[in-house]
Amino acid sequence: MQKEQVRPAPGAAAEEQSRVKSAEAERKTAGVGKDGKDLAQEIAGVGTEGEAKREKSKFSATIIAKIAMFSALAAVLQLIRIPMPVLFPSWLELNFADIPALIGTFALGPVSGSIIVVVKIVIKLLLQGTGSAFTGDLSDLFCGLSLVIPSGLIYKYNRTFRGALVALLVGTLSSTGVAMLANRFIIVPAYAKMFGGIDAVAGTITKLFPSVTAENFYAYYLPLSVLPFNLLRCLIASAVTLLLYKRISRLLNKF
Repeated sequence: MQKEQVRPAPGAAAEEQSRVKSAEAERKTAGVGKDGKDLAQEIAGVGTEGEAKREKSKFSATIIAKIAMFSALAAVLQLIRIPMPVLFPSWLELNFADIPALIGTFALGPVSGSIIVVVKIVIKLLLQGTGSAFTGDLSDLFCGLSLVIPSGLIYKYNRTFRGALVALLVGTLSSTGVAMLANRFIIVPAYAKMFGGIDAVAGTITKLFPSVTAENFYAYYLPLSVLPFNLLRCLIASAVTLLLYKRISRLLNKF
């Protein structure tokens, strides 16, 4: 005996299809996709990778532009040197190139700040050359890096006014210490070699220190010239940075 086949009632297939479509419409209305994920997330995910790449490219281009701006400004200020013969030897000339380097470091980070220091010295050499067989420029490089790197690292992880004060204080002490070492082991020995010995170098500061001799030159020069000069240099740059950084930072954040 053949079993009777059960056939779906007329219109049942159409009802089932309608039910599926209705359920799909309800999921879309509720914002849920087929796999249970938020539909908005699925839609937002479209093109996310491409957008991220474009944002990254834009960010990189912006950072490069800002580094170039700070480097150019620092290079211009590097060319403007202010001698203070009443207080310091003639080769210790004050400039304000540390200010844009510090502000750029606070705004962009210690790596960008280091690039600013290097680029401004390269620009200075291209425009003006060297008057010290690169010894003064090498010292400027060491002093600049020892100022921006510790300052930038501290401020990067403590972006408060107190953090800025600590960062600038540490940077000032670091740069001043490096300046004293550079003068003791790089600049003065190089000048002595170029100008006929330490006696000749000592003779250039007898107006400031009448009792100076070749034997006691460093005892006078380092604590009485190099130390106060570099403290003054760093303190001026730090004070101007504290006054201007927030204002400049707001402008930079618009780009």
